[in-house]
Amino acid sequence: MSILTQEVRNIQNPALGAGLLWRFACGYVGSHPTHDPVPLPLAFLVLPIVMHEQTEEFVHTTKKASGLRAFAGKFGKSENSKQDILLSIHDRMLALRHLTVDSIRLAMATRLLHLNAANLIPLSETEAAAGIPPDVKRMMKNAEKLGCWCGLLTMHEVSTTLKVRF
Repeated sequence: MSILTQEVRNIQNPALGAGLLWRFACGYVGSHPTHDPVPLPLAFLVLPIVMHEQTEEFVHTTKKASGLRAFAGKFGKSENSKQDILLSIHDRMLALRHLTVDSIRLAMATRLLHLNAANLIPLSETEAAAGIPPDVKRMMKNAEKLGCWCGLLTMHEVSTTLKVRF
């Protein structure tokens, strides 16, 4: 096994994915006007955005109050000129769908999330405090921020803003 393959396995694993999906769900439910659970299709956005270095950096540098539209708008700015990265989210979403499903299964098995009628419900909102490396904490904060942004929009608005299809 090559070093690169091992690095990919270290990052793209269901345990990390389960944690990211859980924090996304916490952010979504907390920001949604009626505190509705996460529609299952939205869960497939989390890993392609947060586990991708360039999109994760844009999430990190976008203020929580700015929202999803400001995040998406950063890709088209002349100083960034990264519209292709925004457009590739859909393809990454398809490529990582099996990892997302495995992550959902693990999150349900560990009682982080509950699946009810194609909606994900976080069973706890208390953040994990000890033993989490700083880079994983950053990813979890960014997943939660992404969830907050998505909770304020309809699925159609999220789909249109991020140029993805569900």
